[in-house]
Amino acid sequence: MHVIRSGPFVVELDERLGGEITRIQHDDRELLAAYDWATPVPVSRSVTYGDPKLDWLSEYRGGWQLLIPNAGAACVVDGVPLPFHGEWSRTHVTVTARAADYIVMSAGTRLPLVVEREVRVEAQPDRVLVRTTVSNPSDRAVAFLWGEHPAFAVDDGDEIDLPPARVLAADGTPVGDWPTTSEGGRLDRVDTTRPTESVHFVVGLAEGWAALRRRDGGVALAWDVKDLPAVWLWHEIASPGFPFYGRSSLVAIEPASSWPGTGLGSAIARGQALTLQPGHTRSTTVAVIPFEVSGRALSGATVDGRLEYAA
Repeated sequence: MHVIRSGPFVVELDERLGGEITRIQHDDRELLAAYDWATPVPVSRSVTYGDPKLDWLSEYRGGWQLLIPNAGAACVVDGVPLPFHGEWSRTHVTVTARAADYIVMSAGTRLPLVVEREVRVEAQPDRVLVRTTVSNPSDRAVAFLWGEHPAFAVDDGDEIDLPPARVLAADGTPVGDWPTTSEGGRLDRVDTTRPTESVHFVVGLAEGWAALRRRDGGVALAWDVKDLPAVWLWHEIASPGFPFYGRSSLVAIEPASSWPGTGLGSAIARGQALTLQPGHTRSTTVAVIPFEVSGRALSGATVDGRLEYAA
């Protein structure tokens, strides 16, 4: 485990799990969902559960993972099996540089891609910057998916802000315009009074930002919508099944390159996969910006830390 810090920030990362950001604390307030469950036993400490999704979930304790080169369902591409949510998030990375306020990590994937991840804390404005660079050292073009997977602890009545967009169900079927759906209810208001496990895809975003307004303070995300044009929105509230067993209360707001979550093979068939040419690189940055909740919804956020509020 590695710790970086600056001013009010303390950030913890686990190099055994793809540099997963396990905690982001700001003024002693935890921004991410972070659990310390003894069960289920992680696959890395036991044996396979016989299913790539269960293996991935056995390690899950909240936090923020990078999903690359696959996101969503396991699949086979060019004869290579790619596990649920991609293997990078479960790979032991190498720390290539670090100081008190930043860390750089690197590792390869099953496809001919090398990923470098830099996490840095900055002040004025306070923010965490996560910059990821994907390189193709091979002599062939490589298709891949890219997803950021931060999860946030929530309580009843917390609210989610997003730009105007369309909402799709878990199977990719259109179900409405943000924040309402034809399924009933509103996706922008957290309801913890009943068990819920749902995934929706928010698409057609003109800008890359989202915000969660919690009782103890807000947290905004900002990114380049050209790189990550969709948001996977996952509500996980006290569902009884593996691995949560009724113990979770989180919402994951996940900027992603494609939708729905059917894996890289399907994305290639839809023409939705990212492609990196031989010798090329691709980089993008996601910012995490804590803010004080004033009762007004956010109407914008940028990577450089600027926030805009609705009238």
